Amino acid sequence: MSSRALPAIATFVAFVSLASVARDARAQPAPPGVSNEMRAEYLFRSGEKKFDSGKYAEACADFTESLRLGPKLGTLLNLALCHETVGKTATAWGEFHHGAAWAAQNGQKDRHDFAMQHALALETKLPRVLLQLPTDRALETVDVDGEPLPDSRWHLPVFLDPGEHSVTISAPGAARNTVKFRVTDSPTEQLVSVPGLGDDLSRSAPPPPRGPAGSADPDRFRRVTGIVLAAVGGAGLAIGVTFGILAVGKRDEIGARCSGNLCTADGAQVYRDAQSRATVATVSTLVGVGAGAVGGFLLFTSRPAPPIARVGIVPRTGGAELGFGGAF
Repeated sequence: MSSRALPAIATFVAFVSLASVARDARAQPAPPGVSNEMRAEYLFRSGEKKFDSGKYAEACADFTESLRLGPKLGTLLNLALCHETVGKTATAWGEFHHGAAWAAQNGQKDRHDFAMQHALALETKLPRVLLQLPTDRALETVDVDGEPLPDSRWHLPVFLDPGEHSVTISAPGAARNTVKFRVTDSPTEQLVSVPGLGDDLSRSAPPPPRGPAGSADPDRFRRVTGIVLAAVGGAGLAIGVTFGILAVGKRDEIGARCSGNLCTADGAQVYRDAQSRATVATVSTLVGVGAGAVGGFLLFTSRPAPPIARVGIVPRTGGAELGFGGAF
């Protein structure tokens, strides 16, 4: 925009402000714990200062966040003006049209006329893109810059800001296809050709590898678990028997060291050792019996491993022949 138009922009920013107050040139961070409305007002003021000082990109960011926190018509029109200044013509055009409708509903003729004046001026500058979509199959979605494009607008011109963009198409059973393109700052129609989608995923995906015939063994894990538990059960029983014998031996050592509930120091130690070994014997025996029972059940109820066919050369008198064998 020419330097002559800049004072007019600044004048309108001041016009839609809630108040005109002198502030420091440098914006301070918003204090924590304030409401969204206060943060929105703060960001709006910050955007004004940055716009007046020529920091247009930062001003647009402040206006955008202010609009998100507290939607107001004045913020929207300032944001549209900011986007127009930085060259985002299509975005500003849409925002001005939205603002004009909002102002008309509020009965604010001055803001409505301002928004429509800018929207009409931008219409002659809008870059328009025509998507040439593939016709070999029915499309499911068309996204422009990650946003869904309604199917009623797939074959109509799309107005985009100058710069880098992308279009992504998808169809049932096919891989998504994304095309990146650059829009020039020109009102002429720009064609973007989108190539066809890849093959059907169900056809292009390689089939899962298949093992040799007879190699499937659905109960292998069950049998292995049964064997492991049976081994644990056997070990538990062995430990239980061993510590049981040791406990009996320790009990026999008590002898005259204890009389009723009274024991000598040695007798008390021997008694404790006997009790400890008896506890280990009891626990180990219970674990052994339980693990052995579960392991035996798994082994008993699992299906046997399927036979594995083998092919080999069987020696015969006077020569050899092809033979078949199997493991069962």
